[in-house]
Amino acid sequence: MKKRLILTILIALLFGACSNQNEASQKETEKQVGFVQKEEKTKKERDEQEKAEKEKKAKEEQERKEKEELEKKAKEEQERKEKEEREKKEAEAKQLAAQAEAAVQALENNQVTENIAPAQAAIEQVVDPTVKATLTERIGRVQNAINEKAKVEAQQAAAAQQAAAQEQRIVYVAQYGKSPAYWYNINNMPSNTRKDKVITMSEADAIRAGKHHSNKE
Repeated sequence: MKKRLILTILIALLFGACSNQNEASQKETEKQVGFVQKEEKTKKERDEQEKAEKEKKAKEEQERKEKEELEKKAKEEQERKEKEEREKKEAEAKQLAAQAEAAVQALENNQVTENIAPAQAAIEQVVDPTVKATLTERIGRVQNAINEKAKVEAQQAAAAQQAAAQEQRIVYVAQYGKSPAYWYNINNMPSNTRKDKVITMSEADAIRAGKHHSNKE
């Protein structure tokens, strides 16, 4: 009876020890499982973060490229417009210069005062300062020529008018026309002049004969 009791106690102790060992082993296993799960979770979070960062960088790079492409296209469009505008202005400038050249040539070919104003107006539209200065100088030369021509014509007209007047004007010459001077009024001649020897002639004939108007009249 006593032996059976001891055996029962030993068996109980043995089962208790095994039970404690299994419990400890289970806890260790649970601990390791928890650690592994934590590592996997950390790795998963890290992978997801890296993926998110890569996607973010890829998106930013794509946006940067798209922005650069848009800026490039905008710049090219701006340059194209500027080139078109520049070419348009150059073409307009050439056309205005050609019109001014034609106007100046017309003035040079027909040098009359009426052609000066149109030529000057055409020159005012010229953009190139060198071309403008050259055309202005050419107009100046034509103006001088017109003024000189007008001056000569005025002198010729005055001379012709004077000559016509001299043909009509009657003068008096003493000594039967031998006196070197002539008078417009016989009464202005010196008192000792022999009036019976005074003859008349046109002033033009007197001048052609080498006579001059008396400085005493």
